[in-house]
Amino acid sequence: MFRIAISRITDDGQRITPQHRGTAMSVDEAVLALREHLPTVDTSAFRSDAVQRSVNRVNDFRHDVDTADGGHYRVVIAPMM
Repeated sequence: MFRIAISRITDDGQRITPQHRGTAMSVDEAVLALREHLPTVDTSAFRSDAVQRSVNRVNDFRHDVDTADGGHYRVVIAPMM
C-alpha cells in the first residue's frame, strides 16, 4: 500500500498547504488518484518504474507539478509502513 499526499505550494515557494491525502494499493492507483484530484496535471513523470525506484532508494517519491490554471503542487507517494 502507498500513501498519497498532494499539497499546494505558494507562488513564492515559502509555504506548502495540504490539499488531499489518500491511500492506494499500487503506484498505478496512486497516479489515478492524482489524476482525479488534479486532472490537468501532466503525469508522465509518474511512471510506475520511476516511482518504485525512488521509493526503494529514498523511501518516497516527490514531484512538483503545475496545473493548467497556474497552480503549483507537490505530490508525495510513499509506502505505508
